[in-house]
Amino acid sequence: MTAATAYPPAAGGSHDPSSSGVRGGLRFRMRPVQAALLFAVVVLLLSPAFIGEDRRDHLRSYVAATIQKTGPQQIAQPTGGLDPRVVPLTLEARLEHFLSRPALDHGESEIVNAYQCPHYTFSRDTYFFHEADGGARIERWKKLDKNAVKLARSKIIEYFKELDKKKVPLIWDRSMEKDTPAHLRRGIIYTGGGHWKDIERLRWSLDVLRNVLKSTLPVEIYHYEGEFSDEKLRKEFIDDYGVTLVQSSAKKTDGKAWQIKNAAFVDTRFTQFVYMDSDNIPLSDPAELFESVEFKQGGSVFWPDLNKDHPENAIWRVLGRDCSDEHWPAESGQVLFDKSANNGLNLAVLHLSNHMMLESDFYGARASPRLQTPAVHPLTIQLTISATRGYQRMDARSDPDFFCGHSLLQWALTPPSAKHDANFEPKPGFLHTILLKARYGLQPDKLLSHVKRPRLNQINDERLVRTLYQFTGECFAIDLKGPDGAPNASNSYGDGQGVEIQTFEEVLSYKPEVWEWIRDNSKKIAGINVPGE
Repeated sequence: MTAATAYPPAAGGSHDPSSSGVRGGLRFRMRPVQAALLFAVVVLLLSPAFIGEDRRDHLRSYVAATIQKTGPQQIAQPTGGLDPRVVPLTLEARLEHFLSRPALDHGESEIVNAYQCPHYTFSRDTYFFHEADGGARIERWKKLDKNAVKLARSKIIEYFKELDKKKVPLIWDRSMEKDTPAHLRRGIIYTGGGHWKDIERLRWSLDVLRNVLKSTLPVEIYHYEGEFSDEKLRKEFIDDYGVTLVQSSAKKTDGKAWQIKNAAFVDTRFTQFVYMDSDNIPLSDPAELFESVEFKQGGSVFWPDLNKDHPENAIWRVLGRDCSDEHWPAESGQVLFDKSANNGLNLAVLHLSNHMMLESDFYGARASPRLQTPAVHPLTIQLTISATRGYQRMDARSDPDFFCGHSLLQWALTPPSAKHDANFEPKPGFLHTILLKARYGLQPDKLLSHVKRPRLNQINDERLVRTLYQFTGECFAIDLKGPDGAPNASNSYGDGQGVEIQTFEEVLSYKPEVWEWIRDNSKKIAGINVPGE
């Protein structure tokens, strides 16, 4: 099943010109002299003589936000947040509200969660994360009682208190970037460097970023102590790709390296950043994402993962919420984030995510926040997040009757110029080669030849329920449940839904040089994995 885009269908209906303006037919028509006078007053009010820099920036943001809300648009509004008029947008208010939520045993929430996230939709039991340990994970979720829920919540509060005692900023404020030049406040974050394959994949991603897409965004690569220690290697990455290598403050736990990701989000000098895994290849310049409608209206964008969440997942009870299909759980191979958004509370979200990673014995096995990403954590203090267009998968075998997907293709976002364009289709944004790390013997000419996708893949489209995600243990696929919905199809279901296969060259036709890089490097990509290495 694919999570598709954050683009709702265009609203239908007609517009009666006579209904515009003030009720009763009154109109206001501004004369040229009045317009000029108003413009002069606005310019004067925005000048340094009348308003300081901070207030001027605040006014600009207010005007931009007001304009953003006017007129119809084709992008779904961010969801998942509390109304700030009900619960103020402060950390204290949000945590107080969080603690006030009911703490439930499994049996007290089972029926509601099963209703909200029914097992018969979206192949919930097929997802490999839910099937881990032979189903033991689900049994552990069920055994988590209300006392464990209360304890988990109290530990969150204690973690914030401990950070506060150490004078660690919990909320972002402008002083945190005062020593950072403006051109270094946005950038790209990578993590990796512990294995030669990680290094090679980083080279591929950076080669596309710098030499094909010509992106000039600053780049930070976070690594553990002892990694990137070879001076020749460091010089190559610094000189050839213009990156900054940063030794992470995170520590490996039981040999696992996943904590470095969130630590990088907290420690980075960037206020706004795009994160990419080392096995992620950008397909368009990430710099464009910062100006997108979705990012501006929500302050963060998380791309959808493989499937909807499981109703038994105890994270919902820890959060004090019913299971919900409102969002697709996030796939953490790419993240777009603004630490200053939501009144500075986005930084608190990162701290919360860090706490959950440090408490991996609990959150990794008993109350799983989906692959330990920060994507679900904003729900805890009820911030607003945006989801975006869905994944597609690449063909890896020559059998024309068997589609074996190994990578996720995530879409880019909506530029302001296309906000009201019902026909706008975003271009590809990222190629996350998620299963290629564990595959070998693949044919280079078949490696990235095709894309399989639902015909209708807008993220809130109920017809997506008919395009089920399948995982065989080796491959990804998207299969249609029921007959094709196209009007001219035999025995048509009549809803327009179906599954389509396109060539990857066709999908990347907007920028042929990206396809040429993929084609020319497929042999290297296919050959990096050798059994036993």
